[in-house]
Amino acid sequence: MKRFIFALAVLVLSATATAQMKVSGTLSDVNGKPVAGVTVSDGFTCVQTNAKGQYKMTTSSDAVHIFYSIPAEYKVPVKDGHPDFYKRLDKKVKKYDFTLTPAEGGAEKQFRLLMVADPQAQCPFHVKRFERETVPDIRAYVDAQSLPCYGVTLGDIVYTEGKHKTNYLMEPMRRAMSYENTHLLFFQTIGNHDFDEPPVSLSKGTSTYNLAYQRAFERVFGPVNYSWNRGDVHIVSMKDYIADDNPDKFRYHKEHGNPSFTDEQVEWLRQDLAAVSKDKMVILCLHIGLYNRMRKNCNEVRKLIAQFKESHIMIGHTHFMNHNVNAYGTFEHVHAAASGAYWWSCVNGDGAPNGYTIYDVDGAHIKNWWYKGTGHDISYQIRMYRGDAEFGGEFEKFRFPYSHDTVLANVFMADKSWRVEMYEDGVLTGEMERLPVTKDSVPEANSSRDWWAVGYHIGVIGRSYGKVEGDSKWNGGGRKGYLTNCNHLYKLQLKNPDAREIKVVAYDSNGNVYEQTRFTESGDYSENALTNRLRLTPRTELDKNY
Repeated sequence: MKRFIFALAVLVLSATATAQMKVSGTLSDVNGKPVAGVTVSDGFTCVQTNAKGQYKMTTSSDAVHIFYSIPAEYKVPVKDGHPDFYKRLDKKVKKYDFTLTPAEGGAEKQFRLLMVADPQAQCPFHVKRFERETVPDIRAYVDAQSLPCYGVTLGDIVYTEGKHKTNYLMEPMRRAMSYENTHLLFFQTIGNHDFDEPPVSLSKGTSTYNLAYQRAFERVFGPVNYSWNRGDVHIVSMKDYIADDNPDKFRYHKEHGNPSFTDEQVEWLRQDLAAVSKDKMVILCLHIGLYNRMRKNCNEVRKLIAQFKESHIMIGHTHFMNHNVNAYGTFEHVHAAASGAYWWSCVNGDGAPNGYTIYDVDGAHIKNWWYKGTGHDISYQIRMYRGDAEFGGEFEKFRFPYSHDTVLANVFMADKSWRVEMYEDGVLTGEMERLPVTKDSVPEANSSRDWWAVGYHIGVIGRSYGKVEGDSKWNGGGRKGYLTNCNHLYKLQLKNPDAREIKVVAYDSNGNVYEQTRFTESGDYSENALTNRLRLTPRTELDKNY
């Protein structure tokens, strides 16, 4: 009881220790001309600049930054290779001015967004792999484009969990994503592993443990809930989980995998969107998928963004691909991870290669998108297997539960709007069946898991092998982490088992066509050549030498 009273006293003291501040400022361009109608925020309240470019507001006692929503007609300001649209609040400072630079040619009506999910660095070796694999791939792609490109991370930039603390990796990951390295300006989204290591303590300006957990991210990457504009698009990043309110528990939030928003966040989003014309597109960047879940305030957020001409939700978290339209008509894109199966390989658990997704924006519409596998050509969107192919290695093996004359196609980006066909010696066999998601722990009838990927992570690497449930025999946690859902596996039986050439052709809803004629045969892990070489090297040696 005493402990509870003390914790309550600390909570009350912290909530009142930093008084609300009355601040003001002016937004003007490089020629001193005032910029009117710009949203300025502390992450809790939004105001707009008047005709003289001036604003006034009373900040929350929990606020850390004052920032503005970059107008579409102005360049993204840059400092140290990162977007610089915010300033850290200081109780001794009451005036915060910002200078904007007009964009040459006005607002960019056409541009590309690169969504990078779950870099998830757990150690220096992971930072090195990100620097040496993902970063050069992004830079090469951006350098080849004629359109402007911008980047957004979708959370889990690092991987703090329980006693495993990785805040020290935030700075090197920030440096890795600088404009100098990527030729891209990256906007950051917080994930459920990007938090202050427990136990955290309440401090000045932090009235809840939920806010205290996010302070490490804010120190390195800036605001957590914020927005910016390009062309006819309003882009928002938000935190979508509520952290555990007990600092003595080594847990990172109350309900792992379940999205939720505080009432204060919803009110902030409502104020932010109130200044956006309904004929614009809104892209909401989160970490945990909303789907059609009804957790705290999820429906309120869905309704707020659905009122615009077009709306999209960008998601990471699950390390698999899944693209669907929700009940409000908003397209929710769940992205495969840059880190594959936690950097133990070059592929995600659903079989999609490590990579990132590119969105082609035209006005208030996303007219196209592609998945770019790291180290692969953008045309690489399909992997083919025989129905009885066996994969794995010395620790465990897994066989697809189909006949030899059944063709399986993992079409990485596919959703229910795609059409996937199979050809035998140039003749159309028919349309392939998209398999419903299964949860099997070992191959069962009608399985939709990618047992090639499972076979590598569990059978070759030895992650969580030997048990269907519970702890692993091998260092690497529960088996479930390497049994990832696959939402995009297709099958069809051959008409002629002796056909010389089998071809799978996939058509997406944007007019793109992808083909594959090569089977990934039993035991073929050439795609993981890098990690095949590195997997037996001690992590300490990898940290030093890779």
